[in-house]
Parts: sequence; C-alpha cells; structure tokens
Amino acid sequence: MASKVNLKKFLNVSIIIFWLIMMGILFSKEIILKSQNSAYYPFLSKDTLLSDQWLGIYFNECPIGFVHTSIEPAMLEKNVSGFQIVNRTWMNFVLLKKRNRVWFNGQALVDGAYRLRSFNFELNSGMHSTQVKGEVDKEQRIMHLEINSRGKITRKKIVLPRKKGIVVASIISPFSFFGKLKVGAEYNIEVFNPFTLEFEPLAIKVAGKEKIVFQDESVEAFIVKSNYRNIEQISWVNLKGEILREETLLGWVLLKESADRVSRIYRNVMQNDIELTEHFSLASNVILPKESLEYLKVKFTGIAENFMLDSSRQRISKPAEDGNVVTFEILRETPDTEKALGIPIKDYPQYVEASDFIQSDDAAIRTLARKIVNKEKNSWVIAQNINRWVYENIRKTPVVSIPSAIDVLETREGDCNEHAALYAALTRALGIPTKINVGLTYNEGRFYYHAWCSVYVGEWIDIDPAFGQSVADVTHIKFLEGDLNKQLEIANVIGKISLEVMDYK
Repeated sequence: MASKVNLKKFLNVSIIIFWLIMMGILFSKEIILKSQNSAYYPFLSKDTLLSDQWLGIYFNECPIGFVHTSIEPAMLEKNVSGFQIVNRTWMNFVLLKKRNRVWFNGQALVDGAYRLRSFNFELNSGMHSTQVKGEVDKEQRIMHLEINSRGKITRKKIVLPRKKGIVVASIISPFSFFGKLKVGAEYNIEVFNPFTLEFEPLAIKVAGKEKIVFQDESVEAFIVKSNYRNIEQISWVNLKGEILREETLLGWVLLKESADRVSRIYRNVMQNDIELTEHFSLASNVILPKESLEYLKVKFTGIAENFMLDSSRQRISKPAEDGNVVTFEILRETPDTEKALGIPIKDYPQYVEASDFIQSDDAAIRTLARKIVNKEKNSWVIAQNINRWVYENIRKTPVVSIPSAIDVLETREGDCNEHAALYAALTRALGIPTKINVGLTYNEGRFYYHAWCSVYVGEWIDIDPAFGQSVADVTHIKFLEGDLNKQLEIANVIGKISLEVMDYK
C-alpha cells in the first residue's frame, strides 16, 4: 500500500494531460463554410499570410507560459512555393510541489492553394517526448502518419475523402489566426486527433461583435465560440483576425501580448508557484477510512448520463424526484483465485489488442511480462504479480506526457496514467483482457481525478497499480473506461459536478 504522501504525488495530473491534448494537438479536415470547403482559406486571409503573434497563457490571472505562432513564405519543393506555419508553446507550472516545464513545437507546410502538405508536432516535458509527423499526398487522398514514442515508430495511413482539405490547428487552441469574419458565420470541422487517430466534430460560430477593453483601449472584437467534445471555448478576435483573448477549459486564459511582454513572462514565471492540483479536485463532506471500507454511497449532482457506469461493483440509481441527482453505490470486490481463468483468455479480444500507446505487442513488453510471471497460468495470480511489479518498480512522480507503455518502461517513472498504461500493456501481452478506467478516488479529505485498470479473469476486477492495490478500494468511482480517446471525455465533468458522501461501512 502506498503512503498517503505518495498517493498525492500523481492524483489529478491526468486532468492537465487531458487539457493539453483536447485544447491543443488537433488536426482537422473537411472545412465547411456555407459552400466553401477549401482547406486553410477561411482561416488564412491574405492579410495573415505574413504574420507573427504572441499569446500569454494565464491561470488564475498568473502567467504560466506563452504561445508563439508565425506564418511566412516557404519553398515546398522545386518550383512549388507555399507557406510555413510554425507554433511554439511553452508552459511552466507546479503539480504537487513539482515544477513542470512543457514544450510544444509544431510546423505545418501549406501550398499556394491553401492545402496542407505536411506537419510535424512534438510534445516534450524533459525525459518524456512524443513526436507526430504527417504527410499528405499530392492528390489529397492519403495522409501518412508517423508516431515516435521513445524511438519506437508507429506508422498509420489515413484515407481522406476526395476534394476535402486538411487543416492542422495550432497547438494550444483550435486556431491562432482567423481570416475575415462575419457575424453569423459557422464552421463545421471534423477534427483529427493524431494520438487517438479518430475524427470528431468541432463547431465554430461567430456569435456576435462587441467593444471590449484590451490593454487599456476600447477595441471592436468578434465573439467566436467553438465547441469540441461538448466543451465550449470563447475567443475575442479583432478585425485583423488576431485573437485578443481566449477563455479555455478549466479557467485557462490566453491573451495577445507583445514579444517583449512574453520575454518578461519567460524570465519571471519561475517566481509563480501556481499549484494546479487542488483546483481540479472535489472536497469530501466526511473523512473516510478508505483502506478498511467495504461499502460507499455517494450522491452526485450535475453528472451526465454517459458517466454513469453500472457494474457488479458499482450500482447507479436516480431518485425520481430529482433527475439532476445520481447516487453511486460501490461494493468491495472479493475475487476467487480458484475460479480464475487460465491464460490466454479468449473473451473480450478487443481488450487484448495492442494500441498506439498500450504497446502490448512490443518485444520488450512481452519479454518483461513473461519474466514477471514465469510459468504461472492463473490469470488472477498473474494480474496481482504484474500489479506488484509495476507498483514497486515505477517511481511515483507527476509527469506531463502522453501515457505510453514503452516510454514508462524506459524511464521507470510516472503518475497514475503511466502506471495504468504499462500495466495494461503487460497484462494484455499475456492474453488478459484489460481496460483503463478514469474517475475519482479519495485521499486526505478530497476526491481526485485518477486512472486505474480493470482485468477480466472470469469476472471483471478493478486493480490499481499506482496505489499497489490488488483490489481497488471502494473510493474508486468509475466514470469512463477505454483507451486515451475515451478518457478525454472526463473533461466534460470537470467543474460541473458536486458530491456528498451519504453512507459508508
């Protein structure tokens, strides 16, 4: 069992990661503006084809980073000219008393017809780095992707609809520049996320125009609203198409700045010890003896129906008198070792497959899995042995990265996301169906957002490799299950729900 100090080292880091992914690394196709669907055209007017813009990133009115985006002419190949869009984002903040420095670097090449030709994105937070490269063929039919995680390359080929342009969005927000805007204009975009390799809708609407005070001056600005995964973001854009202010998920704010002002932010941000963790947790009305609990009953207000996961462990009920209130009852599981299936397990094959960041087919992962379990065949015994190995061998520290099993195996450090990714890869490598769960868990008077696993050994059992719990305690309240793409939906509950502990035993 991890100590209380260790438990807090990585609770809630997942929320920062979800924000970075959702608000940033977005790729999109199929721009639709009335009858216009010509790739970058709606977002790159002639006035912005030579541009340089700086945005400061603020949290609770304190600067924690910046975004720098530039557009300039470029030669794509012999006799083919176009434009290069470069985005650099830097953030510096404190998570559980540990300072984190995160870099995003992005580059996109666009031809003279405003069509994407190639892109290159990198997320770097010190020891942890993930790079995504993409190239679109001349016919705009195929996008070739290359994902580099710790030197291990995954290649994907995406088939695109004919006559549909591709847009690479900027890193920290959907777009850094807009072309000529008109009140009432709407953009419906299919967003491609390279880390989940799925397309999703992003809606943008020019909702109105108003005068705002910006840097002590009255400025006329368009109000641009965007909606992605039911998360609304609001931008105030001047008549040149430049973003003046942007309010994003979780209270982060972006402000247009001068290069000199950003330089001062870069030099002085180390003096701002903005602790992000406590802002994204929920206070408990009672102090819980979590290790000894057999039963927990919690009432939630404001939670959407798609976060109500019913199972043998977790029962959901909705009082008839108030549809906005939901009750979760969680029972402690008691798995039977004698009834556990032998490996490999044939049920739920979709939860044994490798994915881009749960690389259960990697040679190093498979070798380690076999070494941990030796000749054991009982799936529940194996699940516990791997849980123990991950808990004892992975250093507990908050990490801002895209959770990747092979990255964790190499660095031997991480938070709950890294523990869950490596655990899932090891158990899947041996033929044990494994899911990653996202929800809340309790620690020292508060409920924190957290990730853990479920293994199928003849029945589904929740197990927490980050806490070293062979059976996850009853304060683990599950909202979502699945790989990274599904986990991102947790952002829809942040800041929208409240809870009350009704009973516990």
